Amino acid sequence: MTQEPLVEPTTQVPLKRIMYYAPTDLQFRRWMADSTRSENCTVLDERYPPLFRHNNVRMSWISEHTPEGAMERLKTTYAHLVLLDLRWAPEPDDMLEGIRQARRLLTMLDGVEDMESRYGFHRIVAMVSGPNQEMIDQLMVELGGYGVRHVLRMRTIREDATPTEDEAVRFSEKTLDHITSLLLAPRRRRTALCLAGGGITGIYYEMGGLKCLDDCLSPSDGRMPRVNEFDMYFGISAGAVNCGILTGGFAVEEFMASIDGREGGRVPPINLNLLKMQHLNFSGFAKRLRQSLRTTWSSMLGTTQSSSPQMNLDTAMVAYGEVMGPPFHSAAFEKIIANVLSMSGATNDFRRLPRELFIGATDQDLKRHILFGSEGFDQVPISQAIQASLSIHPAFSSVKINGRYYNDGAVTRTNNYAEAVRRGASLVFVFDPFLPYVSRHTGYTSSRGMLYNLDQDIRTLSYTRYENVRNWVLRKHPDVSSYTFVPSNRLRHLLSHNPMDHRPYLEIWKGAYLSTFRRIENLQHRMRGDLAAHGIRLELDKAKTVKERLERSKQLKLEDFFPDGRVLIRHPPLSRQQTPRLTTNPFSIEDP
Repeated sequence: MTQEPLVEPTTQVPLKRIMYYAPTDLQFRRWMADSTRSENCTVLDERYPPLFRHNNVRMSWISEHTPEGAMERLKTTYAHLVLLDLRWAPEPDDMLEGIRQARRLLTMLDGVEDMESRYGFHRIVAMVSGPNQEMIDQLMVELGGYGVRHVLRMRTIREDATPTEDEAVRFSEKTLDHITSLLLAPRRRRTALCLAGGGITGIYYEMGGLKCLDDCLSPSDGRMPRVNEFDMYFGISAGAVNCGILTGGFAVEEFMASIDGREGGRVPPINLNLLKMQHLNFSGFAKRLRQSLRTTWSSMLGTTQSSSPQMNLDTAMVAYGEVMGPPFHSAAFEKIIANVLSMSGATNDFRRLPRELFIGATDQDLKRHILFGSEGFDQVPISQAIQASLSIHPAFSSVKINGRYYNDGAVTRTNNYAEAVRRGASLVFVFDPFLPYVSRHTGYTSSRGMLYNLDQDIRTLSYTRYENVRNWVLRKHPDVSSYTFVPSNRLRHLLSHNPMDHRPYLEIWKGAYLSTFRRIENLQHRMRGDLAAHGIRLELDKAKTVKERLERSKQLKLEDFFPDGRVLIRHPPLSRQQTPRLTTNPFSIEDP
C-alpha cells in the first residue's frame, strides 16, 4: 500500500461517497483495515475514516449502524452506493441480529411515502458469508426479493467461516473491484420534461414552476436557458402549450412577458380570455341545431301515427339533448401558437426541431392515446397537435386532423412519464397542476356543489393514475431519477375555482415558484448528485433571492420574478437558429 497527499495531480479522478452499513463500528474498522491493505488501494487521507483511491475511483466513506441512522443520513446526504456488510460474526446471535436489522433497513427504504425519494436498490451491494450454507442461500434469495441486485458471497477454507487475513483482504479487493465497476459503468444520460394538463391556470402554474427550475439549474453556455435544453419534451393539454413554446426556442420569461401584456418581445402579448367571440363555437351549434330539428320533426310526426307515442317523445327529448354541444372551439388558440412558431427562425414542424417534442392527444372515437411527434404522427403541424391536445370536453369541440377527431390527451393519460422512460430518459422532471384540494375540515367537500365535486373527483383520478404509473415505472427502472412538482394545497384551492380563469396569473406564478423552490430546497442533496451525473449543476442562490422578493412583495408584478427587480428576458436561439442572440426592447432586456 502506498500513500500520497490528498491533493492529487490527476484531478479528473471521480470522488464517490459510499455508505457502509453494519451493526457495529468494529465491523467497519475491520473493513477499512482490509480495504486499505489491498494492492490497488492508495490512501489519500489517513484521518478516520480514511479517504482512499481504488483503481480509478476516489472513495469517501460514511458508516451507520442502525436502520434509523441510515435513513436519516440518506435524507441529507447523497450516497452513490450503499454497502451492506452481512458477513459472519464471531457470535451467531450478533450475525442474526445484523440480518434482522438489515431487513428492517431494506423495509424502511422500500416503504417511503414519496416514491421519488426512495433509494435505488440497484445501488445497494450486500456482502454475505457464514458457516450455515443453507441460511446464506436463503438470505441471498431474500435480498434478491427485496430488489438488491448485487450480492457478493465470501467463501473461506475454515468450517466456522472465520476468514484468514489474506482471505479478508482478497474479498475486500474483489468487492471494491465490483463497486468500482458499478460506479464507473456507462449509464444512459437522457433528460426529459413532462408537463401535464390543467386548463389556463395550469399553463400559468407550469410557467411559474419552470421559471424557478430554470433559476436553479446552471445554463450550459450562460445564454441558453436550461429548461430549453432537455433532450425530450412531453406535453398534454396545458403542458402541450408550454412544451411547444420551449422547444420552439423561446425562454419561459418571454412567454410570461407576453401574458403580462408587455410589448416588444419575440412572443407578442397574448390574452387567454376564453370569453371572446372568436372562441365561441357558432358553427358547431348551428350544425347540431339542424340535426336536432330534423330528428325532433321526424319524431313528432311519428308520434301522431305511432301506437307508442311515449317512445317518440323520448326520442325527441334525446334529440334536444344533442343540441347541447361544446360552447367553444380552439381554432383561435391554434392560430396564436402557429403565429409564434412560424416566425423567422422558429418552426411549426416536429421534424425540424433540434430536440424531440411529443404532444399527447386522444382519438375521440377509438379512445386511444396518440403521441403527435412520434413515428407516423410527426407530419402534423405542432400548433394543430397542441390544439387537439388542449381541446377538452365539454368546453371545446374536437379537432379534425387527417380524417380523425381528437380531443384532450388527459382523457387517456395524465402525462407521458412512462413513455419518456421507455424512450431512454434517465432524469425526468414532471409538473402537474391538476391536483385536488385537500380540506382539513370534515364535510367541506360535501357542502360544495355538483360541479366542484365533479372537478375534484376528476383531479383525484388523474393524479392517482399518474402516481400508480410512476411508482410502477420506478420499481422497474430504479436507475431513473425522477422529480415531480405539484402545487401547494393553498394554491390548489385557487386553481380549483375555475381552470379557465385567465386573470390570476401573477398569483399563480408566485405560488408555483415558491412551491417548486421548497421541493428543490428539501431535496437538494439528492438532486445535486442526480443532476451532476447528467452534467448539470444545482445553484439555489438566484432562486432564493427571487423567493425572498416574492415573499416581501405586497403588489405583485412581473419584475418580482427577477433577482434584481428588473425584467431581464433572454433570447435563446430559436428552433432553427445556430447562435443565441439578445435584443433590446421596451422591458429592459440585457445580457445576463
